[in-house]
Amino acid sequence: MLLPKRMTRVLIVGSRGALKDTIEVLYQLESAHLIDFSADEDGFGLGAPLPASSDASQKLLKLRSLKKDLDLESMEIKDQVDVARIEADIADTIIELGAEITGAMESKNNIHARLNELEAKKTTLQNFQSIPLDLEYYHNYDSLKVFTGKIRGDPNIALKAAVPQYELFLSSDGGFVAVFVPKAQAEEAQKILVQFGFTEVPAPAGKGTPTDLIGRVDEELITLRGGLEEATKKSSDLREKHATFVMAADEHLSIIVEKAETPLRVGTTDYSFAMDAWVPTEDMTKVEKTISEKLSGKVHIESLETMARKEAHGHVHEDVHEEEIPTKLENGRTAKKFEFLTRLLSMPKYREIDPTAAMMITLPIFFGLMVGDMGYGIPFILLGALGLKKTKSNEWRIISTLLFFGGIWATLFGFFMFGEAYGMHFAEQHGEISWSSLLGMQLPQQFSIFGYDIPIGIYSKLHNVREMLYMSIWIGIAHLFIGFCIGFYNKTIRYGLKHAIMEKLSWLFILVGGAMLLLVLVDLMIRGVTVEMTDWRLLAAIPLMLVGVLMAYKGEGSGAILELPGLMGNIISYTRLAAIGMSKAGLALAFNTIAFEVIFAHDPLVSGSNSGDMIMLIAALAIFVIGHLTIFILAVLSAGLHSLRLHYVEFFMKFYEGGGVEFKPLKVIRKYTVDKIGTGE
Repeated sequence: MLLPKRMTRVLIVGSRGALKDTIEVLYQLESAHLIDFSADEDGFGLGAPLPASSDASQKLLKLRSLKKDLDLESMEIKDQVDVARIEADIADTIIELGAEITGAMESKNNIHARLNELEAKKTTLQNFQSIPLDLEYYHNYDSLKVFTGKIRGDPNIALKAAVPQYELFLSSDGGFVAVFVPKAQAEEAQKILVQFGFTEVPAPAGKGTPTDLIGRVDEELITLRGGLEEATKKSSDLREKHATFVMAADEHLSIIVEKAETPLRVGTTDYSFAMDAWVPTEDMTKVEKTISEKLSGKVHIESLETMARKEAHGHVHEDVHEEEIPTKLENGRTAKKFEFLTRLLSMPKYREIDPTAAMMITLPIFFGLMVGDMGYGIPFILLGALGLKKTKSNEWRIISTLLFFGGIWATLFGFFMFGEAYGMHFAEQHGEISWSSLLGMQLPQQFSIFGYDIPIGIYSKLHNVREMLYMSIWIGIAHLFIGFCIGFYNKTIRYGLKHAIMEKLSWLFILVGGAMLLLVLVDLMIRGVTVEMTDWRLLAAIPLMLVGVLMAYKGEGSGAILELPGLMGNIISYTRLAAIGMSKAGLALAFNTIAFEVIFAHDPLVSGSNSGDMIMLIAALAIFVIGHLTIFILAVLSAGLHSLRLHYVEFFMKFYEGGGVEFKPLKVIRKYTVDKIGTGE
């Protein structure tokens, strides 16, 4: 269906002792979208979490700390764990695993800290390595001040002029210095050193030469790195051993906490509870029957109102705004693959047509028209099918969907409309390289099906530019016409027929009138046909446009006049359907011309086999492959993005409001766990 599923608002009341069982039943039904309770209701207050919440929350907190230490978020886990096993082992596992992980992490952290300390010490010692002094000579002087650090240039001459008594040691590369001066002259010596960019590096404590100490540091580093490998391996072993259980336990505890905290969304008194919810109308019978059977009359469910498609202004339930009614999309198997694109923009409102079905039809067509090549279309189909089979994320699945269905249309357009593969026509055209000339045989120029002959390759993207642009404009007019029709229906059910006529039918008049006027302009400016003022197209177009402008002005005000150039811009925007196809064809022609001219000029079978010809042949093949691979990638990006743009910017703006609330029923989603008892297995 084009509209979301019909919703019924229900009130569920019962004794407070039955609240836990009611929550369990609603989670099993997966049909109740709970409305958060308002604390303003007289006599009711917010419910308190169920007793299971506290214990599960504490365990969950500890478990997530362990999960972070094990870095399980980046790990792909396919196995599932039975809930019964989790409940039996979780307490002992958290204690034992916590102790093991804490020990392993402390060991790793201590080793890392010591490694960093030794690396820093080694770096410092390496500065002193080229100075022939033991480390003890840099410390414990009563009358001398020692400056050690990095420097730019040799300060000997400047020091000699300013400080009569000093001793200087400069490294072989001139980048490190050690200066010994009397304490009385230390300030003057420091000023000289600063002029040479001196940066102090304090001498490390210890005895012996820096080389000896570096050797000891290296020995300890080797030992520590061995210990780090052992600690890392232990952590990795723990990760592999417990990953499935930890993720499953996290999921199980999260479900318990979610269920236990559901009363926070429910109104309660000392003896009863009341919850407000939305239920799909088609599920009402099942919900009422299940609650009656499983809760044995302790809980009563009452249908308050089935929300109509058409908004009834001044209705008795004025407190129910459309924004509060959840939207549950109802699409077929194929259309569901495109739902992510609709959600990416915004969820439709309850009384608004879901544009997913329209996008499912036109988006792949636009993609295929812009590509229009069998050589790219068939690989797109294969890649899309592989992606739909292998990928799980929404992003990759929608890309795979677009490649698959867009590839089908690209293949159809490439075969029937353009008759080309990899930028080369099947039959020879305009003296360009063709598959017929390459294969040395004349390929058929028509295709017979059910006794009808269908021509192949009617248009050329590079030589029928005028026709391609003209066709793309008419595609734009048709697409926008559909958008305004959907907008007319949306306005009718949301605000009434009068609003729909003034705000949408007016633009339909303008669009149809403009399309008729376009036919006249084409005859005058392109075909050179004389058009009489009594031409029916002029007689229909001008009144339609005038009436449409007046209606739009009355319905939307002066802003409607300002939007008229925007409508023309929207139509012209569809010329990108032709422009992108032409740009791809131009690139393909360039790569093909370069590659095949080189191949024909250096074919070893023609010119005689030699290494030069073989190198040029390989280069030509590389140009062909890399060139078409580049076009292949650009086709995905440009055709995909511009197809989306035509829908989001031009098409959706004519009817789509969005901003609806997604239907999110009380429901358990299991990925790492399986409840054999709960599912009756």
